[in-house]
Amino acid sequence: MFERYSQIQGVNASYTEAQQEQYKAQHDAIAKAIADQKRKGAQFNDIDVQALIADHYAFAKQFWTPNKDAYKSLALTYVLDPAFKETYESFEPGLASYIKSAIEIWADQNLD
Repeated sequence: MFERYSQIQGVNASYTEAQQEQYKAQHDAIAKAIADQKRKGAQFNDIDVQALIADHYAFAKQFWTPNKDAYKSLALTYVLDPAFKETYESFEPGLASYIKSAIEIWADQNLD
Protein backbone atom coordinates (compact mmCIF):
# COMPACT_ATOMS: atom_id res chain seq x y z
CA MET A 1 0.00 0.00 0.00
CA PHE A 2 1.30 3.44 -0.93
CA GLU A 3 1.51 5.52 2.20
CA ARG A 4 1.68 8.98 0.72
CA TYR A 5 1.21 10.90 3.96
CA SER A 6 4.11 9.21 5.73
CA GLN A 7 6.37 9.71 2.71
CA ILE A 8 5.53 13.40 2.57
CA GLN A 9 6.17 13.73 6.29
CA GLY A 10 9.53 11.98 5.85
CA VAL A 11 10.59 14.44 3.16
CA ASN A 12 9.33 17.43 5.11
CA ALA A 13 11.13 16.26 8.24
CA SER A 14 14.46 17.10 6.60
CA TYR A 15 13.51 20.80 6.46
CA THR A 16 13.41 23.13 9.39
CA GLU A 17 10.16 24.90 10.21
CA ALA A 18 11.69 28.14 8.92
CA GLN A 19 12.63 26.47 5.62
CA GLN A 20 9.13 25.04 5.27
CA GLU A 21 7.64 28.48 5.84
CA GLN A 22 10.04 30.00 3.32
CA TYR A 23 9.16 27.39 0.67
CA LYS A 24 5.45 27.88 1.28
CA ALA A 25 5.81 31.65 0.97
CA GLN A 26 7.76 31.26 -2.29
CA HIS A 27 5.20 28.87 -3.70
CA ASP A 28 2.24 30.97 -2.63
CA ALA A 29 3.72 34.15 -4.13
CA ILE A 30 4.16 32.40 -7.49
CA ALA A 31 0.69 30.81 -7.38
CA LYS A 32 -0.90 34.15 -6.46
CA ALA A 33 0.88 35.94 -9.29
CA ILE A 34 -0.25 33.31 -11.80
CA ALA A 35 -3.80 33.53 -10.42
CA ASP A 36 -3.67 37.30 -10.93
CA GLN A 37 -2.70 36.75 -14.57
CA LYS A 38 -5.56 34.29 -15.01
CA ARG A 39 -8.02 36.79 -13.53
CA LYS A 40 -6.76 39.44 -15.96
CA GLY A 41 -7.54 37.09 -18.84
CA ALA A 42 -3.92 36.38 -19.83
CA GLN A 43 -3.48 33.41 -22.14
CA PHE A 44 -1.22 30.46 -21.23
CA ASN A 45 1.47 31.61 -23.65
CA ASP A 46 1.42 35.26 -22.53
CA ILE A 47 4.95 36.48 -21.83
CA ASP A 48 4.12 37.39 -18.22
CA VAL A 49 2.51 34.01 -17.56
CA GLN A 50 5.47 32.20 -19.08
CA ALA A 51 7.89 34.25 -16.96
CA LEU A 52 5.96 33.16 -13.87
CA ILE A 53 6.15 29.55 -15.00
CA ALA A 54 9.94 30.01 -15.27
CA ASP A 55 9.80 31.16 -11.64
CA HIS A 56 7.74 28.07 -10.78
CA TYR A 57 10.33 25.84 -12.45
CA ALA A 58 13.13 27.58 -10.53
CA PHE A 59 11.13 26.96 -7.35
CA ALA A 60 10.79 23.26 -8.21
CA LYS A 61 14.53 23.03 -8.89
CA GLN A 62 15.20 23.68 -5.22
CA PHE A 63 14.02 20.10 -4.67
CA TRP A 64 14.85 18.30 -7.96
CA THR A 65 15.61 19.10 -11.59
CA PRO A 66 12.77 17.80 -13.74
CA ASN A 67 13.23 17.28 -17.46
CA LYS A 68 10.43 18.19 -19.86
CA ASP A 69 8.41 15.01 -19.34
CA ALA A 70 8.82 15.08 -15.57
CA TYR A 71 7.81 18.73 -15.31
CA LYS A 72 4.77 18.18 -17.49
CA SER A 73 3.89 15.15 -15.35
CA LEU A 74 4.14 17.30 -12.23
CA ALA A 75 1.74 19.75 -13.87
CA LEU A 76 -0.68 16.90 -14.57
CA THR A 77 -0.71 16.03 -10.86
CA TYR A 78 -1.97 19.55 -10.17
CA VAL A 79 -5.18 18.56 -11.96
CA LEU A 80 -5.42 14.89 -10.96
CA ASP A 81 -4.30 14.89 -7.32
CA PRO A 82 -7.05 16.29 -5.09
CA ALA A 83 -4.58 17.85 -2.64
CA PHE A 84 -2.63 19.69 -5.34
CA LYS A 85 -5.81 20.73 -7.09
CA GLU A 86 -7.33 22.07 -3.87
CA THR A 87 -4.17 24.07 -3.18
CA TYR A 88 -4.23 25.80 -6.56
CA GLU A 89 -7.98 26.20 -6.68
CA SER A 90 -7.80 28.04 -3.34
CA PHE A 91 -6.01 30.87 -5.16
CA GLU A 92 -8.43 30.99 -8.11
CA PRO A 93 -11.04 28.58 -9.49
CA GLY A 94 -9.60 26.77 -12.50
CA LEU A 95 -6.01 27.63 -11.59
CA ALA A 96 -4.79 24.02 -11.49
CA SER A 97 -5.76 23.47 -15.12
CA TYR A 98 -4.48 26.91 -16.11
CA ILE A 99 -1.04 26.25 -14.59
CA LYS A 100 -0.94 22.80 -16.18
CA SER A 101 -1.54 24.28 -19.63
CA ALA A 102 1.00 27.06 -19.08
CA ILE A 103 3.62 24.59 -17.84
CA GLU A 104 3.11 22.38 -20.89
CA ILE A 105 3.90 25.34 -23.18
CA TRP A 106 6.89 26.46 -21.12
CA ALA A 107 8.31 22.95 -20.88
CA ASP A 108 7.98 22.35 -24.63
CA GLN A 109 9.84 25.61 -25.33
CA ASN A 110 12.51 25.41 -22.64
CA LEU A 111 13.31 21.84 -21.66
CA ASP A 112 14.67 18.77 -23.41
